[in-house]
Amino acid sequence: MRNMVIAAMCLACLTGALPASAQIVNGSFEPATGTVSWALVAGGLSTIPGWETTDYGVEWVLGTSGGAPAPDGLHVVDLATYVWSAGGIQQTFATIPGEAYTITFQLGTLQASGRDGTCEIVVDADAQSQIFSHVNHSGVITYAEKAFVFLADDTSATLRFRCLQNANLHFAYLDAVGMGAVVGDEISSWGDIKAGYR
Repeated sequence: MRNMVIAAMCLACLTGALPASAQIVNGSFEPATGTVSWALVAGGLSTIPGWETTDYGVEWVLGTSGGAPAPDGLHVVDLATYVWSAGGIQQTFATIPGEAYTITFQLGTLQASGRDGTCEIVVDADAQSQIFSHVNHSGVITYAEKAFVFLADDTSATLRFRCLQNANLHFAYLDAVGMGAVVGDEISSWGDIKAGYR
């Protein structure tokens, strides 16, 4: 995974800026005003600005609730939703068909309150998906930077983050969702993208 993140960063340096249309809104999950100490946001709601919750939703909390500050801003979401399995969040944004996009994010977990210090989430966009995991057996949350690359097949894409694990056994904190540079025109297929990370 470290090699994938480094490769994505190198691609960002080589290929320049994103088109103005390609943007992630509120990647740090901040409220429109004030702060949210803890909230359970059910699926199908747009309570968190820029995002829609899916499945059973997410827990929306101050980043310090896990004993460490949020990587970006003050708030994070936990995709392992309290006691229900299957929690998620999504956002739709404009894309250019045939272009590839790098999505970066911070994934966190900890071992506390009966959770085992591991987490696994699924990230998908435009029928392309990847599983990401993180392990931390300390009682203070730690985050790991991850990168997901997808090839746009239309003028918009819906980016989804989901945790399908038993929420009684895992924390799956998400923060600092951003978009890196578009991969160059020479990449024409998903196979070409994957070949770049071998």
